[in-house]
Amino acid sequence: MSDTPAPLHLLIVSGGRDLPDRARDAWPGLRTTVICRPEVVPRLRSREKIQRLIVLREDAPADEWVAAARFVHAVDPVDRLTNFTEKDTEKTAAIALALGLDWHSPETVRAVADKCEMRRVLAEAGVSETLAETVHDREGVLKVAEKTGYPLICKPVRGVASKGVTRIDGPGDIDRALGWGATGAGDLDSADLLVEPFLSGDEYSVECVSEDGEHLVVGITLKISEHDHFVEVGHVVPAPLSPADEQRIAATVRDMLGALGVRRGVTHTEVIVAADAVHLVETHLRPAGDEIPELWARVCGVDLIDVVARQAVGLRVLPDVRAALARTAEGPRAAAIWYACPDAVGKIVEVTGEDEARALEGVVDVEVLREPGKRLKGVTGSFARGAHVCAVGSDQDEALRRAQEGVRKLSFTVRSDGMAARHEALTTP
Repeated sequence: MSDTPAPLHLLIVSGGRDLPDRARDAWPGLRTTVICRPEVVPRLRSREKIQRLIVLREDAPADEWVAAARFVHAVDPVDRLTNFTEKDTEKTAAIALALGLDWHSPETVRAVADKCEMRRVLAEAGVSETLAETVHDREGVLKVAEKTGYPLICKPVRGVASKGVTRIDGPGDIDRALGWGATGAGDLDSADLLVEPFLSGDEYSVECVSEDGEHLVVGITLKISEHDHFVEVGHVVPAPLSPADEQRIAATVRDMLGALGVRRGVTHTEVIVAADAVHLVETHLRPAGDEIPELWARVCGVDLIDVVARQAVGLRVLPDVRAALARTAEGPRAAAIWYACPDAVGKIVEVTGEDEARALEGVVDVEVLREPGKRLKGVTGSFARGAHVCAVGSDQDEALRRAQEGVRKLSFTVRSDGMAARHEALTTP
């Protein structure tokens, strides 16, 4: 018998970095078609391995995406469908429905993408009672405050990467929050803003694998954020939690995934844990960012990115994930990432200290995210961070300390000429 699997055609909506290549590795001979926006094309990898590439304009409606998929299906029947990103997920769901392919339902995608819709669905299911309302002006925020009191959180309804998030401690903060939220929502599918009560407690994320409606928690990540715009500056795995707290966090997330109709895939769910409750913040139909999957792979041997690729071609994954989690870890017991977040504003001239950071014990990765020539604008969102260092250790404290020591070795030289230019303008006729 041949070990070569049956021919398979995977339709990929949007890009996905190295995930299409991982899918090809998981299923030798895999044929792939990509449908995407123009902005995605320069980022596509291994374009020579793509059977066909269809590019649709930025404002193309869902019907046009479905029509493109129907054309592909007519000339080369599609066996599997996936979207490795958070872009155009509702169009992907529409394609799945039209072609009878397995993917998330339109209802699930809508509830995950729209934070207000998620709150409504979870409230109806009795999973979460956090009030959230869409607002468009100062009066809308004041009405929410009358119901819940302060503090509040204001953020884009479809926000990503902590962009546009602000805490509102009183009426004096409202105009600033609305302005910052509008800036964060500027390039999103919706300009709507959401306001909800500020949830107090420790912040974690839950990395989960789902298959046929069964939800397995791979691990819980400790998240460390700054307090102005709640940009994440570090993560530690596994989170230092008691077994009881682990169980109540996992149970809450499983209930949430069930209520949202998630049946497959890797999910990344953010929660805030208080003494008396686990508060759900939001969830994503994708693995975590910020190198969190890589941290977990080093600690427990589960590669969540590979899990996504294998599920995309229809392979079962839960047995292998369970087996990896059951094995006694022989490597590091903990891993952490820490970000360099320069508060200077201006053009980066030089970044130094990378070699010194890499030479430190336990450091496994150093990456400069904002290179010379790029501009720093302060810590305005996840994409504004300057660099990161990943480290491993025998426990969480050691891993985090090593990552922070690595970041301290990095130095950014920044040229800030804004004030001089403004002063010179005063003398210009």
